[in-house]
Amino acid sequence: MDIIGIDQQLTLAINGSDSLFWDNVMLTTTSTLAWTLPFAMLLYIIYKNNKLKEALLIVLTLALLITVADRICSGWVKPTVARWRPTQDPTLMYLVDVVNNYRGGRYGFFSGHACNTFCMATFLSLLFRSRRATATLFFWCTATTFTRLYLGVHYLGDVTVGLCVGIMLGTLFYIGYDRYIHRRFDPIPLISEQFTPTGYRKADINRFVTIVFLNYNLLIIIAMIRSF
Repeated sequence: MDIIGIDQQLTLAINGSDSLFWDNVMLTTTSTLAWTLPFAMLLYIIYKNNKLKEALLIVLTLALLITVADRICSGWVKPTVARWRPTQDPTLMYLVDVVNNYRGGRYGFFSGHACNTFCMATFLSLLFRSRRATATLFFWCTATTFTRLYLGVHYLGDVTVGLCVGIMLGTLFYIGYDRYIHRRFDPIPLISEQFTPTGYRKADINRFVTIVFLNYNLLIIIAMIRSF
């Protein structure tokens, strides 16, 4: 069996289940709107822990990062490679467990969800320098990426390449940002027991972690309501 065949078989093994509850959990979790609260908390942490100009620069860098990642993925690679999503692939689509008729767009290589979430998580992990924040951010990325496989709108290869590109872009953008910041802004005085090495309050990081897991509980409750 070739690599494409292995990719198809692994994707079908992960795709779908016989549970209406888990179907609704995945549909709810994959939505960008479902993560509004954690996004808002991240913006609050950036604003609270930086001077206004620096906070604006961080937000603009993140916006540019996600825009570049999206343009590379959706604007260039997807139409160039033109690899069908599993739910759209004529050779596979009838084997895929489709949830609530959700099939996504025509092409799926590589995954925009994986690329966008991992590039942002990588950048923020390097920015915060907190193990708790890093673990939470990458857990969120992995869970979101898994929903794409469960729903059958991406192959495992799609999300693997997407996360690798995302990590690379997030790292490159952070290096550029970090060098610019060190030239433009004064170092932040730190109290090690209260701050991360880059000057973010550990209490704010803990609040973000709490918000993320509360948000998961909310998504599960919404999925239970939809199931009934």
